[in-house]
Amino acid sequence: MEALSDGHTVAPIIKVAYLHARRGAKTYMFHFGYQSKESEYPQRLGSVRGEDLPYIFGLPLVQGGPVFPQNYSRQDMGVNEAVLNFVTNFCKTGDPNEAGHQQAPPLHPDYGTAKERTRFRLITWETYETTTQQYLS
Repeated sequence: MEALSDGHTVAPIIKVAYLHARRGAKTYMFHFGYQSKESEYPQRLGSVRGEDLPYIFGLPLVQGGPVFPQNYSRQDMGVNEAVLNFVTNFCKTGDPNEAGHQQAPPLHPDYGTAKERTRFRLITWETYETTTQQYLS
């Protein structure tokens, strides 16, 4: 199953990233392998397609939605902060590491201290280049 998954999902993504970077365009790639303890899927190695969507939409910070679980942990909220930092930075500036002008979003009141809420801001998402093929995991 892993070989089929790699052949159908990973290989085309790597090829597109490679072709995009080869043209000289700034390219960023990530693999979302984080697993919430309350996931529908059993704990495993690897990832499940679409499991990043609640984090891209910020659901752990607002305790979920009607389709997604509402029992996210503090760790889930921290991972969500990191994901949202990168996604919103990329949308605003074209670079996931460059914040531009930002205003702190309202967070769930149970979501940790100021230090916990900012601990992921020191992570750098390196560009994907044809020689290094670096990506964020």
